Amino acid sequence: MNLADRFTDLETPLETPAFVYDTATVKRLLQYAQGLRAGAACRVLFSLKPLSCPELLAFMAPYLDGFAVSSLFEARLARSVPGGPGSVHLTTPGIRPGDVAELGDTCDYISFNSLSQWQRHRDALAPQVSCGLRVNPELSFLKDARYDPCRPYSKLGAPLTEVAALAAQDPARLDGLEGLLVHTNCDSTDFRELEATVNRLHAELGDRLGRFQWINLGGGYLFDDGGDGVDGVNAVDLAPLYRAVEFLNSTYGLEVMLEPGAAFVRSAGYIVSSVLDIFSNGGKEIAVLDTTVNHLPEVFEYDFEPDVAGHDDRAEWEYLLAGCTCLAGDLFGEYRFHQPLKVGDRVVFPNAGAYTMTKAHTFNGVNLPSIYALTEEGNLELKKRFTYADYAARWGVPGGAYAGRIV
Repeated sequence: MNLADRFTDLETPLETPAFVYDTATVKRLLQYAQGLRAGAACRVLFSLKPLSCPELLAFMAPYLDGFAVSSLFEARLARSVPGGPGSVHLTTPGIRPGDVAELGDTCDYISFNSLSQWQRHRDALAPQVSCGLRVNPELSFLKDARYDPCRPYSKLGAPLTEVAALAAQDPARLDGLEGLLVHTNCDSTDFRELEATVNRLHAELGDRLGRFQWINLGGGYLFDDGGDGVDGVNAVDLAPLYRAVEFLNSTYGLEVMLEPGAAFVRSAGYIVSSVLDIFSNGGKEIAVLDTTVNHLPEVFEYDFEPDVAGHDDRAEWEYLLAGCTCLAGDLFGEYRFHQPLKVGDRVVFPNAGAYTMTKAHTFNGVNLPSIYALTEEGNLELKKRFTYADYAARWGVPGGAYAGRIV
């Protein structure tokens, strides 16, 4: 059965556009967390940045040691997970002064983004929070600077060379810092790069690493390559990760944390849409969908063509898939299918579990996708249907009121 049929032949009707997360896939991916916790003595957090559905967070919580957050709102959401979220670890480039007190009450760990941020807020947060410092290892693995936390003049973390110099010349200025956080990558399947990051920390800081209690190795790595988003995945080599964790444990006695995000959810999510219209222009068949690139913002932000279920370069029927807003660039790309599309057909975007709903917006007043869970038993459960009231509330319409047409 292809994916389009999978989301058609269901007992519960699926309204489109829809965002569907597959709990069976999430559970399978969480097995990597179980392995790290048991076999590598590594604490595993889930980063809320790519996906923040509350019921999914509750589903994931028993397999994790906690959550990683980047704002007060994310911290509140993590803390509200039923049954207890484990620990909550925050790092962010900007801490609003008015948020400091609540962050202290909500978070267990805060990794300050700079030494100045640490000096400004340390007294208000210690000792109820374990304070750390985000360090930029100044080691780039990405060609595209938009993704690179270690790009030149990066805003993300204190430069490692400066921290190493301070630790050597004036170590008292680091007193009170209990840990370090590093984050050097994005969507990498090569854990040798993480091992290289650890080796660079060792080379620059040496025995001074031993003054800390914990280290958070961040995220940006995937545990498998996602396969085709339909039929399976291919595991990557985790040996360098295990070596890096063991080295930090045995050499410096550090408690090691990892905070994957997309690794646990990307291949577990789908955007399901319907064809609204088909017409020809300049010899191309254009299929307008009831979704938009604004529901998958990284398509437009980073100029890539997303996966589409059923696409085959050798297939006969070719379409330019377009979103339903007035933005001229609201285009997904050109795709080929073995059967011609018709109005009402489903078009499914797999590998859409990360950075879709957390970034989606309502340009042109186009509604957000409804959120569904596909359970382990194969049932579809509606979790959230967005309404005009949600849209209107953003613009201050009292109670989301709609008066109807004025005649």
